[in-house]
Amino acid sequence: MSKILEGVKVIDFTNGHFGSYATMIFSDFGADVIKIENITTGGDTIRTLAPKTEKGSAYHAYLNRGKKSMCLDFASEQGRSIILKLVADADVVCESCPRGVMEKYGLGYEDLCKVNPKIIYASNTGFGKTGPMSDTAGSDLTAQAVSGLMDITGHEGTLPTAHGSRMAGQFGNMYFAIAIIAALLARDETGEGQQIDVAANDCMITALEVAFFSEKMNGIPYVKEGNASRAIAPYDTFSVKDGYVSTAVSTNAQWEKFCDVMGFPEYIDDERLNTNEVRGENYKTLLVKIIDKKFQHMTRSEIEELLRPLNIPSGSVLTVEEAFDSEQIKHRNMVIELEDKALGKLLMPGMPIKLSEFDDEPGSSAPLLGEHTRSILTELGYCDEEIKHLADQGIISEGSEL
Repeated sequence: MSKILEGVKVIDFTNGHFGSYATMIFSDFGADVIKIENITTGGDTIRTLAPKTEKGSAYHAYLNRGKKSMCLDFASEQGRSIILKLVADADVVCESCPRGVMEKYGLGYEDLCKVNPKIIYASNTGFGKTGPMSDTAGSDLTAQAVSGLMDITGHEGTLPTAHGSRMAGQFGNMYFAIAIIAALLARDETGEGQQIDVAANDCMITALEVAFFSEKMNGIPYVKEGNASRAIAPYDTFSVKDGYVSTAVSTNAQWEKFCDVMGFPEYIDDERLNTNEVRGENYKTLLVKIIDKKFQHMTRSEIEELLRPLNIPSGSVLTVEEAFDSEQIKHRNMVIELEDKALGKLLMPGMPIKLSEFDDEPGSSAPLLGEHTRSILTELGYCDEEIKHLADQGIISEGSEL
């Protein structure tokens, strides 16, 4: 079948991580994503971020694969005129600026609605478009800090710790993509566009999960648990002969199976361990010692081979390299090779959404800065002389000039 979002036109003002992963998903699904990059700043800041070579950034190559790049001066009247022509038949506009920035350029929601009443105007920022922090620049680190997530991450007694990946950015992108798809479906019914406001900080509040209810329902301050869980036990990572392994025993039925296969049936009905609640209460003082004593003589694969047939979750703690090379990830097509125009052949994560009627191979390379400026302007009706005049004035760039 054709790409599932073929025919959807997205004007993408996102900069950095916020929003860019979501628009990359749309590109993978076949949408026409036109990245608008500011000529006065040298384009998306992610182009300069490591890991990179002198030719380009792998981070940029990943988050912007399959998109087009148009480089122009937002602040100029001519640049704004070009953008308004693009928006006239677009479906979605995405941006990641604090409150007031797009409005300063005359490109806010109210401005663009006058050009295209059906436009879906989607913002993915650190703190949203309302509230006392809405006009401040956000970052993944700040969202993890202000939401409280950093305070509950890590082991008891350790300093506040951020997640190992850009979790706020990634969580925000997921909600952002869902919101846009929902708005597109709503427009099919109503014929009307709308404004979307997704904040990474809000998304991190949803990620607090048990910590939120511990504080709000029981009034008990949440204490860092490391890899363990006070609600489920054993639920942790354990040191074994050849590294570390994770094990999660979620129910009493699983606990019985766990005890049988591990050779300590005497603990099945032990009043200190026979329910999740008491296992959690006695985890640090008793249960973890029992498991550590057993696991220290076993390998990761030995534990997995015993527990997985019983539907007890168990998995080796892999390095990033080991994970990329695992048979499961290869089978799921989650490490792909893409020919990037700047970097050449490049390995990157594949598409995690698998649909039975959709080929999950991603699109083309990420664009060079301003690579599609001329072709887009030509489609808008600009002639060669007009394009040259805009370039001479510094209103646009076709890439080779930067």
